[in-house]
Amino acid sequence: MSRIGPREPGIVELTPRRSLTDLLWVANTRHGPGGHWFARVVEDSGDHDHLGQPGSAVKYLADHKVELPAAEVTAADLRALDAIREMVRGLLDPAQGWTPAARAILEQTRFRIDADRRLAAEGAGWAGFAGDLMVPLIQLVEIRDRLQICANPLCRLIFLDLSKNRARQWCDNGGCGNRVRVRRYRTKQRATEAPGSYSPR
Repeated sequence: MSRIGPREPGIVELTPRRSLTDLLWVANTRHGPGGHWFARVVEDSGDHDHLGQPGSAVKYLADHKVELPAAEVTAADLRALDAIREMVRGLLDPAQGWTPAARAILEQTRFRIDADRRLAAEGAGWAGFAGDLMVPLIQLVEIRDRLQICANPLCRLIFLDLSKNRARQWCDNGGCGNRVRVRRYRTKQRATEAPGSYSPR
């Protein structure tokens, strides 16, 4: 029989409607007191949860340039976003796989090709938004070893370290990175200037 084409299935590349950045901002709706760029904190007051109230969730995501549905957020929508968030943050643990709640969203989602030839979840509003996050979530699972948590212990934002040597420490070098460096410098200065300390001339 003549071979009229490749026997192995080819890879079809489709662009999802949502990005890994969109997914990570959903995951970062819970963070430490230093998780805002403008924050100047020295004491850990515990995590701040933007999914606690619909208005807070919408404002946080919109402030980080995530394109959002026009529909109002329901309690069920917030639970779905929380399930996605916990799935992503759980990937920091190498032993964790798909959570039951996140898998349930994936299994309930049906996809189509939209008018812009992107892979899109069926459904409107926030249900469609959560469904669209499933594709970048699958992508993130494949590169979970690149997922990191900010080295500022008061921040706790997570990010993808795409550097060649995987040496990135901060969610933002100019924010958390600079604050931690300044804090270390001031601590060192205070120790040097303390009574009885020796400072060579």
